[in-house]
Amino acid sequence: MIISAMSVISPFGLGTGAFADGVLAREPRLSTVEDDVPFAVQGAVDGFDVGAILGETKNLANLGRAAGLAVGAVALLLREHDLAEFEPAERALVLGGGLISSDRAMGIMRESLTNPYPYQVNTKAFPSSVMNYSAAQCAIRFGLKGSNSTVTTGRTTGLSVLNYARRLHRGGRSPVVLAGAVEDLNPRRSWLAWHGLGARDPLGEGCCVFLTESEESALAHGRRPVAEVLALEFGYAPRPEAAAGALATRVRRALHRAGVAEGDVWAAAVSGSSSAELAAVEAVLGAGARVLEPAGLIGDTDGASAAFQLSTAIACGAGGDVAVVTSVDGDGHVGCGVFRIFDR
Repeated sequence: MIISAMSVISPFGLGTGAFADGVLAREPRLSTVEDDVPFAVQGAVDGFDVGAILGETKNLANLGRAAGLAVGAVALLLREHDLAEFEPAERALVLGGGLISSDRAMGIMRESLTNPYPYQVNTKAFPSSVMNYSAAQCAIRFGLKGSNSTVTTGRTTGLSVLNYARRLHRGGRSPVVLAGAVEDLNPRRSWLAWHGLGARDPLGEGCCVFLTESEESALAHGRRPVAEVLALEFGYAPRPEAAAGALATRVRRALHRAGVAEGDVWAAAVSGSSSAELAAVEAVLGAGARVLEPAGLIGDTDGASAAFQLSTAIACGAGGDVAVVTSVDGDGHVGCGVFRIFDR
């Protein structure tokens, strides 16, 4: 399975070009937080307006931030590649995130508990309070009538959606799959990250969407591959101190399955959330391994972090480079992917 195109909305701006320029310049795009939250700075997509991307404002009033970012990213991708050569039922979508919909769900619960009667809530907010709302909105707006799935596996989500897309391809379910991850900024997420996850680094938001298909399909329709998925591996560490070892084992296994020697790896893209990732990378690739850490530039994007790590590797890499993307989640899940980068 190859990635033939990608779309990125990030604190650097709209589109893959803006993101690539930002990560290559290595200048953090963090702004002061105005809300009453425990973080002083954050990586926000300033001035984001999904209506401006779509060229219309119809049915956007209750879309919500996360769904808006996802719809905007898919719109940018389909603007360049409309996939008209495929029937609507052949166009699949796999979208993931970490805390997507939690803000709306918590808002409804608060209204139910604090209003005079428990049923006095904003009913218009109900659809956006379920986790598959963002994927459904993308499918409805852009005629993606194939398989539609929502995946949430914490920080490993960006890798999990690619694994799900790969299974759709292998099973002959869809010749083309849009696979992506999204995370938005809001006060409730900030407090959940601070108290529940122990996060202390600045948070970020954004969305990455990858167009996946076979190399034959991409070339037949005039698309040049930007990356190839060589291997994906996942595991579980029952204790935090076991995460580094569990991840190192998966990285070695993924490199073996990909037929790539440790010395041939150009760089490792880490989420920056866990010392276990750096320890695993050092154990497998050596102390001098090149490390990419987009969280230091745009903030911690949580459920979208692995997708942003891959986007960073694609933006910074050259043709033939092999990159490793690693991820460790606080609940014990670990994951990694091995990718070959093509000239963009």
